[in-house]
Amino acid sequence: MKTIVLGGNGFLGGAIAQELIERDHDVTVIDVAGSQATCDARFGAGAVEFVEGDILDPELLRRRFSGADEVYHLAGKLGTSELDDTPTLAVHVNVLGSINVFEAAIEAGVARVFHASKPNVWLNAYTITKGAAEQLGALYDRDASGTQLCSLRYFNAFGPHQAHAPVRKLVPTFVRQALRGEPLEVYGDGNQIVDLIYVRDAASMTVRYMRAEHPPDAIAPDCGRGVPVTVNQVADTINDATGNRAGVRHLPMRSGEDEGTELVACTEPLLASIDGFRFTDWEQSLEQTIAWYASHDRER
Repeated sequence: MKTIVLGGNGFLGGAIAQELIERDHDVTVIDVAGSQATCDARFGAGAVEFVEGDILDPELLRRRFSGADEVYHLAGKLGTSELDDTPTLAVHVNVLGSINVFEAAIEAGVARVFHASKPNVWLNAYTITKGAAEQLGALYDRDASGTQLCSLRYFNAFGPHQAHAPVRKLVPTFVRQALRGEPLEVYGDGNQIVDLIYVRDAASMTVRYMRAEHPPDAIAPDCGRGVPVTVNQVADTINDATGNRAGVRHLPMRSGEDEGTELVACTEPLLASIDGFRFTDWEQSLEQTIAWYASHDRER
C-alpha cells in the first residue's frame, strides 16, 4: 500500500510513519524540514522516501499524491500564545494548506485522507484554524466522490521525539526540567485537567480509524485515553519518576488558555470503531518517554 505522511518528520507525523512502516507499507514523508538522512536516522535506512515540500504548494501535492492509497495530513503551524502576532500565518498554513491537501487528494483519486484536529475549547489562532480545517474536511468528505476524508481530535499526546521548543508542550517541558533538577514550571494553579495519550497509541488508533467504516461528514471523534489528570498530578508523577526534589513553580496562565479548563476525551465513539484496542500502560509509556529525553537531550 502506498501511503504519504505530510509533516512526517514531526512528532505525531513521525509516529504515524513508524506505524505504517511496521505494517510493511510504502511510506513517503513530505515535510518542509529535514532530509533523507534525517528520515534514515529516525526510521532506518531506506524505510521511507523523503520529499522536501510544503502543503502550500498544490502542484507538488497533486504530483506526489498520484497513485497513493492513503494520505495522512499532520502538517501545520503549531502554537497557542506563539501565534498571537501571526494569525495570518496560521490561516494560510492550517486552513488554506489543508484545502490544498483535500483538493489534491480528491483530484488524484486517493482513497482515504486523514486530517489531524484538536478539541475546540480555547480562543487562539491554532484552535480556530484547526477547527476550521476539520469542518472543511467534513464538507469535502460529503461532496467527494471516491475519497474518504476523516479527522480525529487529538488530546495531549506525549512520547519520544516530541520537541520542547519553539512551542512549549507539557510533558517534554516537565521532563527536561526534572532531569536538570529544576522546579517544574506550571501555568496557573495547576488544577487544569488534561488527558494524556501516548503517541504510539495515538498513531495506532489513527491508522485503524482511517480504515474503519464511518458515515460521511461524521463529527471527528476524540483521540485520548479518557482518563482525567491535573497538571499538578502530571508534575508530581514526573518528579517522582526522575527523583527530582525541586518541586514546582507556578507561573501566570499563557495567553489563549484558561485556568480551570477540563479536557477529557470521550473515548466511546473512537473505541467502538476500532474494537479491541488496548492502551499502553501509563507508567510504562512515561518511563519510555523519560528514557528517550535522558539519552537525546544534548543541552541538559
